[in-house]
Amino acid sequence: MTGTTSYSGAPGEWLTAEARKQVTRKSAAKAWLILSGHVAFYFLTLAGAMAPLPLAINLAFAILNGFAIGLLFAIGHDCVHKAFAPDRLTNQIMARISFLPCAHSASQWEVVHNKNHHGNTNLKGVDYVWAPMSKAEYDAATPLRRFMERIYRSIGGSGVYYLIDFWLRRLVVPVTHEMRAQWRRHLPDSLFVITTLALTIVMILLIGKAWNPDRSYLTIFLVGWALPYLLWNYLVGISVYLQHTHPEIHWSDDPAEWTFYNGAIAGTTHVEIPFKWAWLFFDGMAHTAHHALPSIPIYKIKEAQDVLMARYGDEVVRYKFTIGNYLKTLAACKLYDFERHCWTDFDGAPTGPVRGERLVT
Repeated sequence: MTGTTSYSGAPGEWLTAEARKQVTRKSAAKAWLILSGHVAFYFLTLAGAMAPLPLAINLAFAILNGFAIGLLFAIGHDCVHKAFAPDRLTNQIMARISFLPCAHSASQWEVVHNKNHHGNTNLKGVDYVWAPMSKAEYDAATPLRRFMERIYRSIGGSGVYYLIDFWLRRLVVPVTHEMRAQWRRHLPDSLFVITTLALTIVMILLIGKAWNPDRSYLTIFLVGWALPYLLWNYLVGISVYLQHTHPEIHWSDDPAEWTFYNGAIAGTTHVEIPFKWAWLFFDGMAHTAHHALPSIPIYKIKEAQDVLMARYGDEVVRYKFTIGNYLKTLAACKLYDFERHCWTDFDGAPTGPVRGERLVT
């Protein structure tokens, strides 16, 4: 990455008008087909987790159900961007269907994700997605907050981060300052989320008990809802972490120095996943094109990403996902020095290149 300022990152810079029309064209039939297939996968795996089968088989289905929740979330994410189906109303309906298993308020997600995250990617104070603390912030934080930051940025912390810092705080009830200002707009979605979440858990308990009279309600709850939900939280937490955290991905705390290019192109990653059985998940990790043009549906994102990569080349942070690479990123990206523009460890020692330089391998 050269750190050049000659690029804007605007869609017109890397897509012709015809190509842009092609990659943003939506298909209602394809959208409903993809959604229906993933809804069916969700209910099939949920039934397997509750069915009168050996507990080990139930657990295997519960794990698959966690993946199913994540794949439906990917669809809902596109729908809130109005990027999955051709018309606004269909996207709104599909978003709420897709967000049912993950219990997300679509209207609050639109603020947190579309407005704050996409509008100001990697701008501290506006974009909350895996926003790093500075050494000064870390030192001034309470012991509990410092402990939680260490947990969040550990190998098992991605799910904890998303569950506590995102889902509970920002995506269920409009209690944060920015949400309270428009709480009437968010209230219907919040009530919908809370009601359907409660009904989902009750349904799982009742059906699970009817199928397995000798099994405790606690076991049914853990296998039928808690395990899949916690797994989904880890999957979404680590996915977003990988999309926006890397020694060569940089942040800013000064709106005057922030640019769309630094956020959308230089501030997101293209992660090559070695396993490709989960199509939506695999394509979703080609994340740069999505930030450059959020109206591209996920079923066309790879096509757009290929064009973007051809245009910007090494300007895009691209790497293959391996456990080794993940551990290296975890070790390097603890705190961020906003003056020197580099990642540091918890003691403030630099662990990555400054902005504009490449990682030495």
